[in-house]
This record gives sequence, C-alpha cells and structure tokens, in this order.
Amino acid sequence: MKPKIIYNDLKEAFEKLEYKIILDNGNFKSGYCILEDEKTIVINKNKPFESRINSLCSILSSINISDIYLKPYIRDIIKNRK
Repeated sequence: MKPKIIYNDLKEAFEKLEYKIILDNGNFKSGYCILEDEKTIVINKNKPFESRINSLCSILSSINISDIYLKPYIRDIIKNRK
C-alpha cells in the first residue's frame, strides 16, 4: 500500500480521537502533547511519508485505541511495531 494512503488513514484515526494535527516545517522531531486540554500532534512536513507514519504509529501505540475503529492493516502496522 502506498505510504500516502497509510498516512491519510492514520490522520483520520487521530481525528476520531480528537487530536489536532499540525504540519510544519523546521528542524524538529515529530511528537505530541496536551496543551490546555487540547491534544496536539506536530508533524515535520520536511520528513518523508514513511517517517511521518512511524511517528503516528508510535503515538497510537502509546494511547488507548480500543474504542475506535481502525482499518485492520493499521492495527497490524501498530501491532508489528511493538
């Protein structure tokens, strides 16, 4: 499957979890935080889709995703990362 499709499916999953995703340029690693009860993820726009996917999967593997629907292949990707 194409990385851009995987990336878009991951972004959709975070929207269901009510995370705000910010794409920005810069010399930083991607990550997430909670600012005044707003869940925010910052993704480096300069990184390739594979790197963005790794960052988003890493975040998903650290939070509770049992209450939302994820496409089976997304769950497999996350499961295989652990």
